[in-house]
Amino acid sequence: MAKFFSIILVTIVAFTAHASDSSDPKYFQLTKVKMTDVSAQYAAQSQNFAQAGLLESCDIASKPLVGVTSDQKIETDPLGMIEIVVDRIINIGKKLWAILEAGRPVVNIKTYTANALPQGLTCWTDLTGWNVPKSKVYKVVYENAYGAEVVTFAYRVTFTAGGSLNGQGKYITNATIMPAEMDISWGFNLDAQAEVPSVFNTGTKDAPVAGMQMLMKWQVNSVMSHLEQAETFYVGGNNVLKHLQ
Repeated sequence: MAKFFSIILVTIVAFTAHASDSSDPKYFQLTKVKMTDVSAQYAAQSQNFAQAGLLESCDIASKPLVGVTSDQKIETDPLGMIEIVVDRIINIGKKLWAILEAGRPVVNIKTYTANALPQGLTCWTDLTGWNVPKSKVYKVVYENAYGAEVVTFAYRVTFTAGGSLNGQGKYITNATIMPAEMDISWGFNLDAQAEVPSVFNTGTKDAPVAGMQMLMKWQVNSVMSHLEQAETFYVGGNNVLKHLQ
């Protein structure tokens, strides 16, 4: 029995050494990548996110007041210090943030969010009628020349939509992309970042509907491979999330 166990142990060690040998180009060569929507597999986790709200708090008193000069202003605060322009939509949050660095989640990733709000507002809490947060999870798998899955990661696209100002408009808050799961084999490295290049009005001046473009960008590196990929998503104030092919 001891001899049989030793044979198995030697075989495992030999295979591991072969797989992690930096002189083996097939191990480090990426030959196949697949991305799938796995939201159904993460339904329970998504429900937890929805219950938590994923709504970043903000202290309005600590934010600078924004003055707007326009004939389209619809509301002024009691002190006349803030003018709100409902059809001018701006992002008062993040535009670019790292998600993964050297294969590890970035600390405090949950605090990095983007918004599509009326110009002049400083916080999503000025709006009412928000929908329950919505999210989808996408899984990316890379295989090497042996057919082994060497890089696997899943990321979540989340946002909250539907907020309005006195019943006017549909806006977006707390839009973010964050890691959901990852498994990276020895010898491979993964870096990823999220970007919100633009927010815009897909509705009309009287009935604005916020739109947001979100990018998930990443790169996988080994001694033999360097691959970069980007996926584009559209988020709408009418509670729409689309993966743009």
